[in-house]
Amino acid sequence: MAGFSGPVPNTAAVQSLQAVVVWEPGAAENPLRTIGGLTLLERILRQLSDLDAIKSIVVLKPAAVSLPAASGRVRKPLECYNVSGAKFWEILREARGKLAGDFIAVAADFLIDQRLLAWLAMQTEDVMLSSREGGSAEPATRLTRKTLDATVPQSADLKRAAVSSLPSHWEAMHGAVPLHLYQVTDEASAEAGWRILLDHVQKRTLELPAQYFDPTLENLLIRRLAGTRVTANQVTLATGLLGFVVAALYYAGWLRVGVLVAIFVEVLDGVDGKLARITRTTSRAGEYEHILDFFYENSWYLALGLHLRHSSSHALNAALLMILFDLADNVAYSLMDVRLGLSLDNASPFLARFRLIAGRRNIYSWLFLVGFFLGFPHQVFFLAVVWAGITAAIHGGWVLSRALSRPVLTSD
Repeated sequence: MAGFSGPVPNTAAVQSLQAVVVWEPGAAENPLRTIGGLTLLERILRQLSDLDAIKSIVVLKPAAVSLPAASGRVRKPLECYNVSGAKFWEILREARGKLAGDFIAVAADFLIDQRLLAWLAMQTEDVMLSSREGGSAEPATRLTRKTLDATVPQSADLKRAAVSSLPSHWEAMHGAVPLHLYQVTDEASAEAGWRILLDHVQKRTLELPAQYFDPTLENLLIRRLAGTRVTANQVTLATGLLGFVVAALYYAGWLRVGVLVAIFVEVLDGVDGKLARITRTTSRAGEYEHILDFFYENSWYLALGLHLRHSSSHALNAALLMILFDLADNVAYSLMDVRLGLSLDNASPFLARFRLIAGRRNIYSWLFLVGFFLGFPHQVFFLAVVWAGITAAIHGGWVLSRALSRPVLTSD
């Protein structure tokens, strides 16, 4: 298990492998159950296709099963063979003549974490995953064909790796995300699978509204949208357009309507990324979403400053100052990412806790919600500006202190 530390980079593969998906007759139609907008089989095929270590994919299935066409997201060569074996090992042994010398194999009716597939693809010896320490092995394994040729392999014959014993920290998700290896056999387990996937795509370090208010609505929308023709990029575009609608409402003085739309934008902004991850449709366009966020968020502050300047001479200057603070905060995050490859929110326990209340769009929107409806728009806006300055100072000061603490190399 040494060397496994959260999500394994695809490029770290030591060799090209074949991937084998085994559809046991006893699994019935379960591999075609749709969870998270994809059938179990399609999800596994997309996951395997995304691994650089995998050169080709083979599906072994009962002759009575009609295999649906894979989507365009499956970019690796794909072959399908009918087999007559009844169990995982029997099927592999029967088909060993069609298998490469080294391969990873997984049962078609499982939800399996991408990090586990990547870890299996990096192994150089036979190993099988089990859900927990001391538990029975599960049909997710890394094998050599020589093992199949030498004997009829059984799970007890192989080295086991307990999923529960592997580190679950995932930097991209800003915290620990449990690794999953879960068999889906009926409607009840399919619903449990939904919950596993929704938890899997939820970022861990979030501000208070995004942690305690947004997920319920986000997950409701994701359940409705996953499996439809609505894409994550379309949700991103709709979010951006609504973001600029908020700016227009603020500028026109429709503050209460504007802040309600802003709260909805907050929810939608969490939907697109989670929808892309749960349906495995992430794209380069989604990576630049934060740029769109920056522009429409700061258009809110500018619009508020322009509207409130009629009753406060300092409002526009305050808005410009808030934009400056937001820019400085984004620079601090970028420097941390470039310098250490870490999120600033994970840089220390204090910063992880501070993230709950740190000055961000979602925190400001809830402040505005209270202030606008109670009739104190100027006061709550100036409070948000002050909090933005404090946040930028804390984040910028931490990054600066780390930069100054680096050892200075001197020549003799």
